[in-house]
Amino acid sequence: MPKIVVLISGSGSNLQALIDAKNTGRLENVDISVVISSSKKAYGLTRAHNNNIPTVVHSLFQYNKDIDKKDTVNREIARRAFEKDLSIIINKHSPDLIVCAGWLLILGKTFLSNIDSIPIINLHPALPRAFDGTTHAIELAWNQCQEQNKPLEAGCMVHYVIEEVDRGEPLVVKKLQIIPGNETLEAYEARVHQEEHAAIVEATIKALKEHNKL
Repeated sequence: MPKIVVLISGSGSNLQALIDAKNTGRLENVDISVVISSSKKAYGLTRAHNNNIPTVVHSLFQYNKDIDKKDTVNREIARRAFEKDLSIIINKHSPDLIVCAGWLLILGKTFLSNIDSIPIINLHPALPRAFDGTTHAIELAWNQCQEQNKPLEAGCMVHYVIEEVDRGEPLVVKKLQIIPGNETLEAYEARVHQEEHAAIVEATIKALKEHNKL
């Protein structure tokens, strides 16, 4: 049975989509071996506990809380230590796939160079080459549509993780059209999240199959 590690930072609704897919048979033969959260307050931890999935909290705050924000050198050293330790935690589980499902931190060179050749996929709430490297992609797309006052093609994707942020090969792309004045930002955000929940499951299956694990 292939094993996946899921990285989260918040509510865990995309983790829930993976859990639901497992419970309904789409990911029946996939083991969610551990959920790792960058925040101890993430509700996704509760979702994991409710489904008997082991959890780990690995917070960057614990590494740089005593370092002045202007001390960029030592904060970078702390960041590298955080990434190295994250890779150690994940490597111990020997997963077949790492799934970033609402993980809000960039996985940098230190992490990527220390992970044991495990493929990594990431959910990003924008289309390829659109709003890279930001957690505000949904708002930015909606605002751009309103400002330009013409329909905008937006959406979300799941892509492979490489060192260039949000530039890895797309696995699944979900397109949505925004029409100016037609819906609130909150309504568009809800549409994106609905597509994200489908995309994360589809991409997990696709990635495991591409690497002959499913």
